[in-house]
This record gives sequence, C-alpha cells and structure tokens, in this order.
Amino acid sequence: MAPSTKILTTFHSSSSVISSVKCSLSSASSSSTDVEDQYQHLIIAKLNSIQVYSIRETSLELECSVDIRGKVRAIKRVPIANTTRSNLLVLLDHPDPEILILNYTETSERASGKLNIKHQIPLDERGSRPAEFCLDAIVHPSGAFAVVSCYTGKLKVVMVESGEVVNVQIPELNLLSFTFLPLVNKEEQHTHTYAVALLHLDYQERIQLISRTLTISSDTGPELDSTTTIDVEYSSHFFSPTLISFKDVPTPDEGGVYLIPVPPADEDTDEGKGGLDEEKDVFVGGILVVGGSRILLYELNSQEVLNPNSKLKGKGKRKQDVRVTHEKTTKKREPRATVDWPWSRVSAWTAIDESYTKILIGDTFGRLALLSLERVKEFGMVIIPLGETPSPTSITYLSNQNMFVGSHFGDSQLVRINQVPSSSSSPTLPIPRSVLTTVSAERLNRVEDERGFSKKGRVVNTHGSFIQVVQTLVKNVAPIRDAVLADLDGSGQRQIVTCSGGGNTGSVNVVRIGADFEELGSVMGLEDLNVIDIWPIRLSFESPMHSHLITSTILDTQVLSLTSPTQISLSPESSHDFILNNQTLFVGNVVVKSTPSLSPSNPPNSSNSSYNISASLLVQVTPTTILLLQHDQVLDRWTALDRVQADSVGTRAKFVKANGNPSQVCVAQAGGWLGLYTLDLSEQKPLSSSLRSPNPPWFNTEISAVSCPLLDPTKLFTRIIAVSFWHTNQLKLYTFSSSSQSTNDYELLCESSLGAIRAPVREIHMSFMTERHRLDDDESHLCVFAGLANGEVVSFEMVLEEEEAEKIPKLKNTDVISLGEALPVSFTQFDSTTTMATDGSSQRVVLAAGSRAAVFFWEGTRLRMEPVMLKDVTSIKTFNTQGYPNSLILSTDSGLRIGRMKNLEKIHIRSTSLGYHIPRQIVYEPTQRVFGVGCLYTEPCRVGEEEKMVSSFRLIDSGSLEVLAQAELQQDEQIMSLAVIDIPLSNHNHSLPRKHLFCLGTFFLNPSEIETTSGRILLFDAYQLESSPGLRSLRLVGEQEVKGCVYALVGIEGSVDGVEGGGGEGLVAAAINSSVREPSTATTTTTASPSYQLKSLMEWNHNYLVTSLSAYGDHLVVADQFSSVSLLRVGGDAGDGGRLMTVARDYSPLWPVCVDAVDEKSFIGADKSLNLFSFSLSRGANNRPRLERDGFYHVGDLVTKFVRGTLTSPSITSGKPKFTPAHIFCTLSGQIGVIIDIENEDMVRVLSALELRLGQIQGENPNRNQKHRAPRLSGARSDADQAAYGILDGDLLEQMLGYMDTEPGFAEEVRAASVSSLEGAGVGVGAGAGGNNDDSNSLIQYTMEELKKDLELLQSMH
Repeated sequence: MAPSTKILTTFHSSSSVISSVKCSLSSASSSSTDVEDQYQHLIIAKLNSIQVYSIRETSLELECSVDIRGKVRAIKRVPIANTTRSNLLVLLDHPDPEILILNYTETSERASGKLNIKHQIPLDERGSRPAEFCLDAIVHPSGAFAVVSCYTGKLKVVMVESGEVVNVQIPELNLLSFTFLPLVNKEEQHTHTYAVALLHLDYQERIQLISRTLTISSDTGPELDSTTTIDVEYSSHFFSPTLISFKDVPTPDEGGVYLIPVPPADEDTDEGKGGLDEEKDVFVGGILVVGGSRILLYELNSQEVLNPNSKLKGKGKRKQDVRVTHEKTTKKREPRATVDWPWSRVSAWTAIDESYTKILIGDTFGRLALLSLERVKEFGMVIIPLGETPSPTSITYLSNQNMFVGSHFGDSQLVRINQVPSSSSSPTLPIPRSVLTTVSAERLNRVEDERGFSKKGRVVNTHGSFIQVVQTLVKNVAPIRDAVLADLDGSGQRQIVTCSGGGNTGSVNVVRIGADFEELGSVMGLEDLNVIDIWPIRLSFESPMHSHLITSTILDTQVLSLTSPTQISLSPESSHDFILNNQTLFVGNVVVKSTPSLSPSNPPNSSNSSYNISASLLVQVTPTTILLLQHDQVLDRWTALDRVQADSVGTRAKFVKANGNPSQVCVAQAGGWLGLYTLDLSEQKPLSSSLRSPNPPWFNTEISAVSCPLLDPTKLFTRIIAVSFWHTNQLKLYTFSSSSQSTNDYELLCESSLGAIRAPVREIHMSFMTERHRLDDDESHLCVFAGLANGEVVSFEMVLEEEEAEKIPKLKNTDVISLGEALPVSFTQFDSTTTMATDGSSQRVVLAAGSRAAVFFWEGTRLRMEPVMLKDVTSIKTFNTQGYPNSLILSTDSGLRIGRMKNLEKIHIRSTSLGYHIPRQIVYEPTQRVFGVGCLYTEPCRVGEEEKMVSSFRLIDSGSLEVLAQAELQQDEQIMSLAVIDIPLSNHNHSLPRKHLFCLGTFFLNPSEIETTSGRILLFDAYQLESSPGLRSLRLVGEQEVKGCVYALVGIEGSVDGVEGGGGEGLVAAAINSSVREPSTATTTTTASPSYQLKSLMEWNHNYLVTSLSAYGDHLVVADQFSSVSLLRVGGDAGDGGRLMTVARDYSPLWPVCVDAVDEKSFIGADKSLNLFSFSLSRGANNRPRLERDGFYHVGDLVTKFVRGTLTSPSITSGKPKFTPAHIFCTLSGQIGVIIDIENEDMVRVLSALELRLGQIQGENPNRNQKHRAPRLSGARSDADQAAYGILDGDLLEQMLGYMDTEPGFAEEVRAASVSSLEGAGVGVGAGAGGNNDDSNSLIQYTMEELKKDLELLQSMH
C-alpha cells in the first residue's frame, strides 16, 4: 500500500507577538475633526502575519491583516517624505532573509483597508554565516534607507525607494546591537553623512561600543540612472570607542542588550541652556546601553559633521563590498550617567515621545518601569516602577498614557498607565537589597536635597500598581511545549490542552472549537421523571413571553407555570384541562382565521384573510386526542374547547407523530396516514381537517416523523411539509397549493435517495438559513435536517436544477455527522441576535442536540457546523421570560436546564494561570479526570545573578483547572518527561481493576557536567483524602535511579508477546541519554498503600542522544537529536525477558525534535530546521526493511508536539473517505495545526496541481511559495535543498474558497490552469477526484462545484 499524501493546515494561527510599531498609514481627510486619533495605527507582527489596528479613544479596532510567507523578525515604520504618513518595513528571518516594503490602501468602508507589498528585497547569500546575536533592521528617521544585520561581519544598507542593497563589510563579527547616532544631518549636494553605533564582542571577548560613519552619495543626471555609493569609515570624532565592563553587562551573549539613541537637548530646556552648570555642559546627544545590571548613558563627542571629501577613504572600492580599513585604540571611559537596573534581563523598550526623555522598559518577567532622563543633571537617571504585565517582546506607546504590550509568553494587551497607583501597601515591584540607590517618591521631589548625586541615578520605591489592562488583543497560547487531546466532560467532543507561557505567565490552556453554552438556571424536582420533550407556551400568540412549560415522558405529561421571573413550579390540575395521563406529541400556540372554510385547496393566503393573533389558543396532541384549549384570563385557566379522537378519524389508529405552526397542525396516524388540521371558529366545529395519505399511499410502511414549520416569518402558514418513513428511511417533501383540484392529494416536491439515510428518522427540521425566504432565490438556502434514532444528523440543501427548461427541486449537498449513539436528535432554531452574544449581525442558527450537540449556520456558500458543549439532551426549545430573556431550555437526565448560547466563535480558549510556575509536560488521566503537569519555577533575579529553579509535579482538575495537589522534587532536580501507566491491582489476577500511576522522568542539573549523569524515574499515585473527599493528594510509590537524563517516557499499549509484564502491565519505554530502556513495575506490598518496584527488562543503546519516543502497539519510534530516526519492536523470547529489536533505521542527518507514530509502519516528525517529515517502512534490496522518507515540508515554525487524533467530529460518508484527519501538531509560536491524510490518488494530483498554481500567483515572485515550503537542511540555503513532497499546503489551498466567493472568474481560470497542467503532463483526472472513476481521461469532469465541495470538506476538518 502506497503511503498517503498529507495536507497540513492551520487550526489556530500563531499567537505570539514578535514586534509592533505605531504610525499613520493613511492620509488625513479634510472632513476629519480629529485627524491624529482617526489616522493613527498600531501594527502588530506575528510569526507569519501582520495585523493593522486603528487607535480609537478607548480601544483598538482591527482594520486588516495579511499573511506573510516567511518568518517575520521585525517591523519598522518608514516615514514618507513631506507627509505625516508612513510605509512599513518587514524583516524576514533566515533561511530566506528578505525585506518587504508594505503600503496601506484605505477604503471608504470601516475596517476594510488593505496592506500591499510595494517591494520584495531579497537579502539571502550563499556561503555567508547568519548573524549569531543580532538579526535586526533600523530605519533612518528620514525614511530614505535602512541598515540590516543578518550575516556575520556584514551590514546591508537598503535604499527604500529603489530597493537597492549595498553590502558593508565590518570587522565586528559578534554584533550585539546597533542603532543610528542621533546626528543633525546637513545636506551637501547629493551627499549625506550618518553614523551607526555598534555594540559587539571583540576577539578578546571584550564588550566594545564604537561608531562607524556612513557617507551615502547619490549621483543623478538626466541621462544616467540613479546610483548609490556608500563609504564606511572608522570614525571617533562623533563618538569615542568605549569598553564596557562585564559588571555592567554580565551576560551580553544571552541577548537583551539594546542601544537607544538619545537626541540632543532642546535649546529651550534647562539642559539645552546649560542648566544649573556652566554653558559647556550642553548635552549634544548620546547612546543609552540598556540590558545589563546598570543602564549607561554615553554622550557624543560632537554633532559637527566633517567635510566628507577630506575624510572619505573608500573611494574606488566596489560599492557591493565596502570594507573598513582603520582601527583605533579603544579605551574605557566613564558614562555621563548611570542607574542600577534592579530586575531581570530587558526584553523590550519604547520611548514615549521623540525627545527620548521618558522610556518604558520591561524585563523577561513582565516588570515594567519608566526611565526618566528629564533632569539628568539634578537627579541623574530615574527609574520609576509601574507594575507587572505579561513578559513583553514588544512595547509600543500609543497616546494618552495607553500602550500596547506584545508578548511571546502571555496575552498581548492594551494597557493604561494611571497617574495614581492602586491602593496597596506592598511595593509596586520588588527591589533587591543589592540596589543601594533607592529613594522614596517624597524624597525625590526635594530637589535641593538630591543635588550632587546625579551620576548614579535613583530607583524610586513606589507602592501599588500603576498598570490597568484596558483590552486583551491577542489570547496567546505560545509557546506550546507539550499538549494532550482529551474528552474532558464525557460529551465525546475532544479538546486540546497545552502547556504554555513563560516568565510570569505560565498557563494551562484548554482549546476547543464550537459554541459556548452559558447555564443560567435549572428546574428542580424533575430529575426522576425522564422527560423526553418540552414545549414552552405563551398566554397568547402575540405575547413575547412564555408563561408555561409542558413536559412529556413516554407515559404522562406535566404542566409547569412561572410563578416568578425565575421560579418554575408544577401547576395544579385544577388550573387546566390538559391531558396528563398520556404522552404528549406536540403542543403549540395557534391563531384563528375567520373564513368560510380552510383546506389545502383553499389555503390561508387569500387577500381577505385575517388572523386573530391575540387569541389565547393552543393545541395539544397525544396518541389518542387532538385537544384545542383556550386560556380564560378571568379564571386564569386553560379550558378545553374542542377535541378530535384518533379512533374516530382516518385509520382509527393512534396518532404517532405531530408537528405544527401558528395556523396548521400536521398529525401522522398509524397506517401511513397524514392529517392537516386548521382552525376556523366561524363554523360549528372549531377544528377542521382534511385527513389523507400522501400520494402514492404508503400502505406497507409507517410515518416516522413529520414537519410543517413556519418557513417565512411574514406568513403564518406553510405550503411545504416533510415526511419520513420507517423501513425505507426515506425523507420526502410535499407541497399543496390553491391550484390543486383534488383535496386528497399532496404533490411530491422532492425526496432523498434510497440509502442516503442509514437509520430511522425521529425528527425533521426545515429552515431557510438566511433572511431570504423564496425557493427560487439562490441566496435563500432552504436546508432540511433529519435527526436519526442512532444519533446522526443528515443535512440536505434544496436546490433547483434545470431539466428540460424547467427548474426541478432536489435534495443535494448531503452531509452526515454523528452526535453519539445513546439518544435520538432534537432540533430548535433561533437568530443569533436574540439568543447569542454577537456583533449585532443576524444569523440563522439551527441547534441539534442528542448525546452531543452541534449548531448549523450558513457561512459564505455552504452550511457550517460547530460543536456545542452540551451532552445527553433529550429535547431543546427556545425560551423567553422576564427572568430568562432570549434563552434556551433543554431536558437532560438531570432535569431541565436554562441557558444561552454565548457566541459562534470557531476557537475557544479557557486558561488557568500558574504564574511563575511554567508548565513543561502534561498528561491526562481520564478515570480521575485530572491532569498531571510538570512545572518549573524560576525565581526572578537581577541580571548576572544565578537563577534558582525548582521543579514540581502538580495535579490539576480537568473541569475547574484548579490545582488539587503538588509534589516538589529534590534540589537541582527537574522533570523532563511524563507518562501515565496502568497496572493490575494484583500480580496474579489481571481481571481486577487497574491502577493508574503517574510516571515522571527527571535529571539532576550539575553545571560542571558536560552530559547529565544522574536522574530518576518516579511513580506517583493520586488518591482522595478520606477526611475531605473532594481533595486529592500525591504519594510517591516507586522510584528508580538512572545514570542520565530521562528525556522521554511512553507507555507501551496492548499486548507484547514474549515479554514478562508485557501485557500492558505498566510497561514503559524510557529514553535515557543515548539509550532506550524498558522498565516495568511490580507490586512489592499488598497493604492499603502499596509500593512499586521498577526494574529494567531490556535496553537498546545505538544512538547519540535520544530525546523523543513514540509507541504504537509493540513498536517504538526513536528520535536521536544529533542523528535521525529508528523503528524498533518490543519482543523476544519469554525465557530471556525479551529485547528491543531494530526494524529499520534512517541514517540521514535529520536532527529531529519530536516524532509520533501513525501506525506500526509509519510515523511523522519535525526537525530543528523547522521542517516536517514522514517515514514509512518499505522493502529495499534483498527484501530488507528500510525507512523511506515519503514526506518533507518546511513549516517555518518549530513543531514541539504531535498528538494523534482530531478536534472535529468527522462526517459519516459511504465508501472510502477522501480525507482523514490524523494528527494535531503544536508549535513554539502558538500555532495549532491539523495533518490530514488524502485517501484518493486522483485528489492528490488535482490538489498538487492547484497548490502549484496558487503559489505562482502569490506576490511578485512566482516561485515564492514553492521556495518557502522547500525543506531546509541547515540555517541557510544550499544546493542540497529540494522541493517539498508528500505534504501539501492546506492554508494555500483553502484560499481558493475565497477566490470562489469574491472572484469566481479568476477562480475558474486557476482551476482550468491546474487541470490543464495535469492534462499536458498526460495525467488523467476525471470524476475520480469527486469519488467515481468512470472516465479517467476526462479532465473537465472535475468541475468547480466538485472542487469547492472538496475544499469545504477539507476546511470543515479544522
């Protein structure tokens, strides 16, 4: 069997914020009254997307976003000359470094702007070494050019307008940071002089701060194209070379060191005038060095620009290879001002204004402070603590004390800095005792007491937090280090649970798809009645509020009334004439029409029709009676007016099904007969009917369900009814009209094909899914839903097809999903504006509920389904009262519940914060419904101080996400791996219940060791405390010391032949340094608190460093971090205890990070070069087994975890499915994706051609997507690189759906070109892609409609 091709598509996009910037992208309007606020934008860069937000008074509003093919490293504003507008510069990371220049196109509609690529400037080079410490770009304030560092020993000067790139060779190989010197440039003809400050580690491992002068000459003429000449000179007249002590910057190679330019003092300020000192002390600008234990301010020597003609040394050198020829002696000099930085490594900063006198700085633990340079000579530099935010990767000041904090480890937020702190006696931020330059806010204000202490600066000791969160823009789940897939509530809907966060924002996140259900109340006292159906009723049809509830079991009926806005109780029998001693089939409020007669030949649609909607009438249908009741307002009683007995009409048999609308009641009678009842109070008998059988009569079957819903809300009747039948399981739609001559006939409108419905239909629901209500309207979308007895939902769309110049209605676009098997399905419908929290737009929603629940709604051009967090529902209806407005009421085995659908968002994230305890590993134990989480606590410390870390194991409840118990490990011991194993409670009787234990793999950290030499495997038992049944505790019941780090643990499932303890009894595989071992457990005591002994059964030692394992049955997939992958099998003879046998190995230099088995013969994995690969077992020469790499694809993000399974409920199709969801993967940037197997070979060829064609129309480079997805073997491009194969880009393929909706002509061109490319290659693709392969040579048979349906099916799987 050939390996299946896979599709990789995104379920949750990357949520980590990389960079951000504020600027104005749009031009000002003459009609604008508040230009600054209206046209200011915040631009947020994530790993592979850019988002533009408009800055409003109290919030940020998303305007547009654009996907980026590549890894975004930084985003900068590019000022446009002589305007207030800016363009954007986006720097892409290795292995394809590139500059994108984006401009913004605004439209008249709000939130509909667009980012366009103006220039794509490649920066990649063959043979150059990527920059190790500093990959960044800076844009000159003039916007004319940018300087980029992306390769070692080289800067690239990029001319923004022309896109010209000039390479500048520099001797500073270990560049740490760079920025422009704050010079006041003066133009001399076409030559401009600039200077760049460089912070680097020299060959003697000293930290140096130097400057380089850039002279850019532009020669222009009428006959010549513009050319740029750049000369670089080692210059000291702007800034003297300076050595910086490691005491001030202890760990420069760990990052977090920034150079910040400080402009010259304004002449109007005291600083500019010389202040309190002499005139020579004017501040002429300088450089701040931020990121060490002290913040240092170094001043420039001069602002004077020398004559470039007398200093240029680079004339005559090639502009593409400019080299620096001078070096001068570097000396240590004292900074103008310093201040102690009390906290951890700096991770982000921003200036509040262009004067750079107030700078916001945040560290890796989210501690935010304000650095003030306003009165340096009086106070020195002053640091004012503000409070804690998520650990920032980007800080952007907006306006009015609002700023944006973007984070890789936590949520990205809009934050306000209050002038008055929150009332708290605790310090705003903890200040270590080693910081001696602290001062209270009160003392700082005494200027006369603080003179003479300016150089050392001050840290203000404030109390209370100044930070207020205004808006959370990005709910972040990055970085995902581990994840599990679990059904947390027993509903069958699985959710993915991630270990995320860092710094001060460790979190466990539960990610799921579907709609939320918010429970508002419940009805007590009905728990033991087994209610199977409910009907809310009103006192009159026109009343908006419900007053009573009718509930039914299979034996009887109950009437409940609302005695208060939130109180529902059983009504006394004296207050009504309802039939209580039988099951109720239907109850509904009805209206009355005063016409001489009412029948299918004279429907209620004449112009003289008049309805009395204020009448207090309703109909109850039981198996024996149709009862008409009226509410007496004086007596407050429901009184019977008329009734029809089943034994007096039709077949004289029982009524079996009923359904109705405001003016019609449709009743099915045993024997296959159908009656349509209406009201006419002008006659002697209030209930009039025409009882008949559908044509042709179904004498040999029975009716299983009926539906006559109100399809058009502007009318109180329907002309379409739906009927389903036993034995055939067929669904038919009938119609009747005033033109019908026979009063005993229904006209068949359409029907489902035989075999389309696999089980008896128990309930039918019909609804137009949009606000249009005409069958001949292509935008109306009449859908029919059939709820089956086996818990499946079959959906159809009625479409009109041309046949012989006539439009014939047919049931098309069939889809089947399962909501479980225990309960049949019930339906209700509502508009999202009334029962859901939305943005105000109305959307028709159909809710189906059974063992599980789902909502159906129309999106774009198809019917979409999303799961709902409900389970075991027997009936559900809309419910509207004063206490529970616009709600839903549903019956379950625990009684009646009242609630509301909150929203239809695709992704929902529920989190619990663990603070500084960062979760690293997670497992799920379903019998106790708890998570086992390995956490690492890092105590915040100052830069350069040793970090103290403590590892712990925590038990977290899967429902509340509360920590139930925890166990701390030994000093310097850290958890590296987790697994759940189950063992029998008896060594001899394996039929007894099994014990579930948490297995932990650890290592001991010893800085003096090159390779870890000690660790442990621990067994923990989670048990309930007898004194407090709701509480849990952890007990260590077994341990084994090992000689190395336990990088991975995986339980062996199923039976392992020939291995002692291999029948699933606690067999676990452990990756310990270079070996794979198989420890098993054995019970050593039989007391109430047993302990367990771990013993190694077998060992396999053929690798360098095994860091990832995966098991499938008795097979193991082994990933060696420095080599490749191997496939093992657990087996052997029972006499020798078994052994690990090598099945096949791959010897390519793959450097895998994680792997997961697909089955016993195939697996997938990811490597450190951000690729995804797949292998399958095949036979080579001499029939020898070998691992064949059948898939290789560049993801562009580090995949950290594969999880077998899917989040969605797959559609049930007859025959072999086209797509099969196989795995979920998670990445370091918070991306969650789905890997889908393509089961149809013709589909593989079509989608491959479509992917190639779509990639050619993306941007200016026709091969951009193909190049981006080509797997890398290293950090840079090489001749060994090859195109991706075996895996397709699902995100790119699904863009075709957007073209189909917005540009159908263009979409058809793309489809035709894709099919033509196959035809030109001699590949036959016919209807096989659509499911049938009758004519493999007819390419044109695979139509746009079939392609659209297949892509929508693909999209529905995530």
